Amino acid sequence: MKRCIKVRVLGKVQDVGYRHYVQKHAEKLALEGRVQNNEDGSVAILVCGPSEKIDDLIDVVYQGSSKAKIEDVIIEPVQIETDFRGIFRVIGDSH
Repeated sequence: MKRCIKVRVLGKVQDVGYRHYVQKHAEKLALEGRVQNNEDGSVAILVCGPSEKIDDLIDVVYQGSSKAKIEDVIIEPVQIETDFRGIFRVIGDSH
């Protein structure tokens, strides 16, 4: 069953490759959605896909990239109408 969640990750998660880390794992799991930096220093993730694959991504989110330091992860289910067309994007990437 497909579900969507919104995740807010707090800690040292900006300027450490965290968004690309999340994107790489989301793509491996064939999930769709987006990841972006928030102005408060946190990272926002919106992801949709099969429940078991989202659970696998949540495990990855808690682990963090090698340079990241995760302090808290806030997860909430959401219902969205957005069609991500099967892609998981990094928003605000300047590369």
